Amino acid sequence: MLKRTLTALVGIAILIPVVIFSNTWFLNVSTSIMVSIAVYEILNCIGTLKKPMVSVPAFAVALVPQIISRLLDAETCLSVMLLVYMGFFVALMTVAVFSHGSIKFGTACISAVMVAYVSFGFTALILLRDSSESNGFVMFVLALIIPWVCDTMAYFVGILFGKHKMIPDVSPKKTIEGAIGGVVGVVVAAAIYGLIMQLGFGKVPNYPLLLGIALVGGIVSQWGDLIASLLKREYGIKDYGKIFPGHGGVMDRFDSLFAVAIFIYIVFRIFAAYPLFLS
Repeated sequence: MLKRTLTALVGIAILIPVVIFSNTWFLNVSTSIMVSIAVYEILNCIGTLKKPMVSVPAFAVALVPQIISRLLDAETCLSVMLLVYMGFFVALMTVAVFSHGSIKFGTACISAVMVAYVSFGFTALILLRDSSESNGFVMFVLALIIPWVCDTMAYFVGILFGKHKMIPDVSPKKTIEGAIGGVVGVVVAAAIYGLIMQLGFGKVPNYPLLLGIALVGGIVSQWGDLIASLLKREYGIKDYGKIFPGHGGVMDRFDSLFAVAIFIYIVFRIFAAYPLFLS
């Protein structure tokens, strides 16, 4: 636990400048590094890292959105991303067809879906940050708070009170008590965040929307964690990497963030007429 805690503290220290300078290309550089490592871990997990017909376009596809997210407006960026992801999927299906069995159809599908998933997860953070019409910075911070609080609360509540395993075949250590603690912790943290924004910065929250997002976000956060865990179990590995001592790799540490960032971005695209914070 000590190693895990120390790593988390170092991670927070690194995250602070990323948040402070998130309105600059420092954020794009940071997400590009993280998504590159995540793609490396995914391809290494499923066995396509050393297959150039898969790995080379995978890295390119993952990085393109990190670059264009601040070169194009949001609508154009999303359109280009859709074309890139769909083109990548079709290309990998074609490779599977003509690879004479060296690349299985299922492996090609998993590669395409997971690369697009982590790429869009990090890109969603950038798009959230730049959504000035909806207080982009506070939404960006909320997308970071939800998975961090959920993971932390679920971990400690699970250790202290966990008795009933949730899905042991997918994630042996996760408990129902821990999952509930994670969601409750997120709702409480969101309420505190709303009060800080209101009392300290004059941004009045739409509390029903904020707490509703926190509630569903806590569930989505754990869903993202379970998806990454399921992939590990199916390929028989314990961790995706070792870059974060006590936590594993980028996929182990940021699996919840991908899902939450995408969820929050979709919510604010759908409910654009109902801002979360009023200045």
